[in-house]
Amino acid sequence: MTNEAVSVPDVFKMFDTDGDGYIPANEIGTPIRALGHVITNTELTALLRSVQVEKRGKVDLKTFQRMADSIQPSDTNRQLKEAFEVIDREGSGNVNATELRHLLTTLGDRMTDDEFNVLLQELDIDKTGNITCSDFIYLMTR
Repeated sequence: MTNEAVSVPDVFKMFDTDGDGYIPANEIGTPIRALGHVITNTELTALLRSVQVEKRGKVDLKTFQRMADSIQPSDTNRQLKEAFEVIDREGSGNVNATELRHLLTTLGDRMTDDEFNVLLQELDIDKTGNITCSDFIYLMTR
């Protein structure tokens, strides 16, 4: 899942803070995530290996583009399911809407309370105020 409003070269330039044409490999997770990809550190290490960059190495724009292009958009639902499982600490298959609101309005690419309310109105929330995994995926992919 990539953010269509931000191009790979723009993100690269933003994170190439010294303007030398490289981003240190150990810092590459942030710009990859800035493109909208949900990726674990383990997946990131494998991705660096796949483009033959060591963790202490540097990534140029061409390599960064290859990395971004190689992340499969079809992984979005799987990644969201994994993210849900992290939030669902008890493994019940549900998360509380209030807790989810807090996470989505305070961490990462933050939603406003109004944005969350609009999305929440479309979901089937049970009488205890919980959201299922499938509703969470729907919420995040709209």
